[in-house]
Amino acid sequence: MVSRVEARKGIRVVGVPPAQIMFLAMNPSFKPWDNRKLRQAVSYAVDRELIVKTLFQGRASVLHGPVGPGQYAYSPDVTPKYNFDPEKAKALVKEAGFPDGVDVDFYATGDRYINDRQVGTAIAQMLTAVGIRTRLHTPEWSIHWPAVRKGKVPFYYQGRSSVIDPSAAVHQYFHSGVTPRIGYRNEKVDALLIAESKEFDPPKRRKLLLEAFNLIQEDAPALFLWRVDMVYGMSEKIGFEPRSDERVFGVDIVVK
Repeated sequence: MVSRVEARKGIRVVGVPPAQIMFLAMNPSFKPWDNRKLRQAVSYAVDRELIVKTLFQGRASVLHGPVGPGQYAYSPDVTPKYNFDPEKAKALVKEAGFPDGVDVDFYATGDRYINDRQVGTAIAQMLTAVGIRTRLHTPEWSIHWPAVRKGKVPFYYQGRSSVIDPSAAVHQYFHSGVTPRIGYRNEKVDALLIAESKEFDPPKRRKLLLEAFNLIQEDAPALFLWRVDMVYGMSEKIGFEPRSDERVFGVDIVVK
């Protein structure tokens, strides 16, 4: 509806990156997702920039780690970064032990997240192009979410909101045994997450989180995708700067 709102006189459209993050989850408790090279292949196979440009009309920002600018512990130095590289993805599929490719099931809800069905279709096509032949399923949220929470979905498109401080989200998905949502286990990540949860010195805590982020990036149990802008249509008679935490306070609004 952005173009319709922009066409109205006296109205402006303002977007702001939200505290939500979107990602692909690959549960190592299920084959073939116990294969790190295959998970890395997925990470190189998805053209996030293209999806942002087309399906989100440029109103989203690519994530190169668990958090983006403005979120706690964000660092541009997180490694590795998975830029779109289909040839490398194809090579990793073969190195993972699938010279003839591999068949997988992928779950993306319909109408839970912005353009989620279209996003799922695009990702499935990109993965199939590198030899990860992907069958897309689009269950209702009421069916999908309980299954995810019980750790029963091997490969899925997911969002996590309220990621101002990433600690709770990272523990939910990547700390062994906290929840079964991804089923990822790494003792070094566990130790870092336990340490950061006890640390009160901000620089030290950010350092611990960045170390955990780097290990998660290397293991690739998830591919962090993007943050889709929260878009506001506002009268030009109103002065207001939207907040990433999606809260609206009357004291921040000025009537011109």
